[in-house]
Amino acid sequence: MRITFKTSGGVAYFPGLAAPKTVDVSTLDAERQQQIQDLLSSTRFFELPSRAPAKRGAADYQTHTITVIEEGRQHTVEVTDPLSPELERLINLLRDATRSP
Repeated sequence: MRITFKTSGGVAYFPGLAAPKTVDVSTLDAERQQQIQDLLSSTRFFELPSRAPAKRGAADYQTHTITVIEEGRQHTVEVTDPLSPELERLINLLRDATRSP
């Protein structure tokens, strides 16, 4: 499974730092793989709409674009803060996985 994600917008947005990042989930430790799998299941990720409706006051919120490619299927979701706790946890796990040691 490969997951690409990017965050844009928000009050302190710097376009140069907002490049998409990709995580090959198979390279992560088993616990992190399971956490990501569980979060994708609990959010019913492949059933989410491609774009969530805009929220009031969203001009200052961040927008997160997440693409999951798994077993021949692909789905992209664009969501704006505030996120569900599960999607927020997923994004945090992905950020942690792409940070340099």
